[in-house]
Amino acid sequence: MYVRAERFAQGGRSVGHLDDGKIVFIDGLFPGEEAEIEIVETKKDYCLAKPLYVAVKSPDRRPSPCPFSDKCGGCQWLELSYEAQKNAKQEILKDMFSDLACEIEEPVFGPELGYRSRARFQYQISNGKASLGFCAENTNQSVQITSCPVADSAMNDIIRRPPKLNAWELKNRELSCITTDDGVLYNDKTGWITVGDRRLPVSNNVFFQSNLILLPKMIDYVVSLVQGPKVMDLYSGIGTFSAYLEDQYEVTAVEINKFCLALAKSHLKKTQFFTSPVEKWNPKSRAVNTVIVDPPRVGLDKNVPAMIASWNPERIIYVSCYAPTQHRDIKRLEELGYKTQSLKMFDFYPQTPHTETVAVLTRR
Repeated sequence: MYVRAERFAQGGRSVGHLDDGKIVFIDGLFPGEEAEIEIVETKKDYCLAKPLYVAVKSPDRRPSPCPFSDKCGGCQWLELSYEAQKNAKQEILKDMFSDLACEIEEPVFGPELGYRSRARFQYQISNGKASLGFCAENTNQSVQITSCPVADSAMNDIIRRPPKLNAWELKNRELSCITTDDGVLYNDKTGWITVGDRRLPVSNNVFFQSNLILLPKMIDYVVSLVQGPKVMDLYSGIGTFSAYLEDQYEVTAVEINKFCLALAKSHLKKTQFFTSPVEKWNPKSRAVNTVIVDPPRVGLDKNVPAMIASWNPERIIYVSCYAPTQHRDIKRLEELGYKTQSLKMFDFYPQTPHTETVAVLTRR
């Protein structure tokens, strides 16, 4: 079966059509390329496929900068030139939010390689020697590696010289690592990372952004958008945004993860904290000027947009790592009396189709 890739879809697959007109999503094929494909899954309205042989290659296709990319499933777009990645991400974003009459601001890009400061490795010992790797694409099989082009230099040092650990020190033979001011931290230890003019506490047990090159730029951008005096920081994590706001505004942080809040309290001095799922934390009366939301990929609980709107904030700043759920939630907020003013993309994850996006909404 032969198909031509027409464009990228959200998620990074390319889109084509079979001879009968049915939509097909293809992994590993870039727009403009033609290939013989194998159907791997069939649905009612579409099917999924993989290329068996690429007959016509895109001029944007390049040799992979990683010797393990043919087996490792970590970087979907490694063979796509970075300039083409930038263009594709901007087009996907514009298409996703085309129904909103808002400004799409100039995106922020950084280095395409050597940026990643967090990773979860598969840990193996063979003949008394430890090695690290990642899961092969769509499997639980481990691909052992000796380097990773997207990882930072400290992380690559750990890959080349893995720590020797006992089985009880590992969970499911996984080793989570994060680069801190004092080197790479693994297991349950807590460390500190300097971001801009603040030091933030981190651990492998909680979420923290993996691109320390672009993170200060995104924080500065979010802080520049805030209007006070009262700010709500929902899904606050370890208090990343609150840290840069509490000296100027009256900040309330809400986070369900108690360990996140313990870390937040270790460095925040003026922020008021609440341990609760955001959707269950709804004070009867809440005067607030700006609400910041930075939810996980699933987005906001269905009740949260109405809860936020009931507080009548002048401004909502929505930070997201997954545009489809962000778009869904923004549409709900617009139905509740808000207008999307702008969207700005930060390319936190080069070599993948993923991005970080900041949306600004104001009360109509």
